[in-house]
Amino acid sequence: MDLFAQLDTVSSRHDVLRHPFYQRWSAGELTRSELAVYAGQYHHAVVALADAAEAAAQSAEEPVLREQLERHAAEERDHVALWEAFTHAVGGRTDARPAPETEACAQAWTGDAERPLLRSLVALYAVEAAQPAISQTKRAGLAEHYGIDGEGSAYFELHETLDVHHAAAGRMLIEERLDGVDAQTLVAEAESVLRANWELLDGVERLNGRSTAR
Repeated sequence: MDLFAQLDTVSSRHDVLRHPFYQRWSAGELTRSELAVYAGQYHHAVVALADAAEAAAQSAEEPVLREQLERHAAEERDHVALWEAFTHAVGGRTDARPAPETEACAQAWTGDAERPLLRSLVALYAVEAAQPAISQTKRAGLAEHYGIDGEGSAYFELHETLDVHHAAAGRMLIEERLDGVDAQTLVAEAESVLRANWELLDGVERLNGRSTAR
């Protein structure tokens, strides 16, 4: 099985669209207060995605790649304002204190100064490859069940299409760097960031007083 087939398997195993929180979102069963808690917590993940791209840029030795990743990071940083518009639309707080699960997710996504470039690229790819379907599902649920569209759902509308391109570009960068690499370390990186996303939602459920059994 090649690397990307293995990454697809990991993504399927941690598909957050199967998480009870997102299932209730799609069914229109969340309260506004539950959405507000989620928005405040996931705000930290949105920031972490920009941090991850920035960290990857800093570890890139080739100037062209560094510039590409810096543009990616700046783009994601700009999207924080779109997330904040969603947060305001559901009555959430942009300064919400992160739950332990949220902190762990942000750390897994951002990585540390020791994470090599290729693992950083895989972490970004794992997150962004899943985003188009997730964003489409969330945007549809917001419009159908919660009356939120326009600025309130602009973040999701953008990521439905933008992350198709981000993931494709990321895949190309990864493919160029696979010679002699231990694929299992890359699969483990993807597993870490995707599991952390699921567990962030567990934390949201816990904050909302709901069970987090998987």
